[in-house]
Amino acid sequence: MDTSDSGYGLNFPNVETREAYRALAAGEVTCIQPGPALDSLIALRLAAPDPLRPGHYTALDATAAALQMQLHLQNLGGRYLAQAAAVVGEMGDLIGAYQLARPAAGAGAIEYITGLDVIQDRLTPLLEGCRESLFTAQPNGARPAAQLALSYQRDLAVLQRGVQMRTVYHCSVRQHEPTARWAATVSVHGAEVRTVTSRGYPRTVIIDSRVAITTVLTPWEGDGPEPDRALLITDEGVVRALSSVFGLLWDAAQPWDGTLLVEVTPTQKAILAGLAAGHGAEQIGRVLGVTRRTVTNHLEPIRQALNIESIPQLTYWWGRNEDNYQHVTAAG
Repeated sequence: MDTSDSGYGLNFPNVETREAYRALAAGEVTCIQPGPALDSLIALRLAAPDPLRPGHYTALDATAAALQMQLHLQNLGGRYLAQAAAVVGEMGDLIGAYQLARPAAGAGAIEYITGLDVIQDRLTPLLEGCRESLFTAQPNGARPAAQLALSYQRDLAVLQRGVQMRTVYHCSVRQHEPTARWAATVSVHGAEVRTVTSRGYPRTVIIDSRVAITTVLTPWEGDGPEPDRALLITDEGVVRALSSVFGLLWDAAQPWDGTLLVEVTPTQKAILAGLAAGHGAEQIGRVLGVTRRTVTNHLEPIRQALNIESIPQLTYWWGRNEDNYQHVTAAG
């Protein structure tokens, strides 16, 4: 076995080296002529110069030499395995750049991919190669904690490259603190986040207007529970169509900087709805069977939470957010 081709710089003893070692170990010779056999014996720690007799050599324990060689190879092997595992990650931006620049050829350029890990593995290099725009539609509310944690790393890296990033969520995330922290963080770094009340759109990621990954909408007909499924699309016409749909969704959405929705009780909602309809506090109080002052007191916690000074300002805020509250409540 020769490992020198792998960069180890280590050769197992050949026939000539083995014969020289046997003779040296048996005491048949102590003086070996300079050459490849002697060089190999010394390099493999099978022989060492005799300090008392210049030009003479003594055999060393072959077991110890073999163990040292084994340990050396194991250390090198572990080092190379670690480097091998890191290769794809280290070259992810180059892989993504190539995939974005040269979409996969084939009929329709649409590929079915199944399994969350597989989807993430395909998405990662594409995001690392993203250089212009990243548009994402998230219809199902808050993402799992593990996906949200991964999103921090990916999204901030994208934003650091100056990429335009737009994300649309369902409005239910306005009450989800982890998603609110994410939205506030990426907003500070230049991302735009909006929410919509509708859920009638698929989860979609569009990268540089060249590649899209979107949910498979056809019914699952396989055995067992439905796995995560997605379409990886590089067909220019289909990607443009998805981008157009995203644009319509974006225009219908409301900006969100990560501010959490304050808690609003049913009574407070009724009061705010009455104010928005043009009724005064006294009239609303008669309908609810309470005093005008009680109506005002009901609104005080909301005003304090929102740092709003007047009832007209609060009424304006409710007009912009009422739909969100209705859909958030309906969503559970």
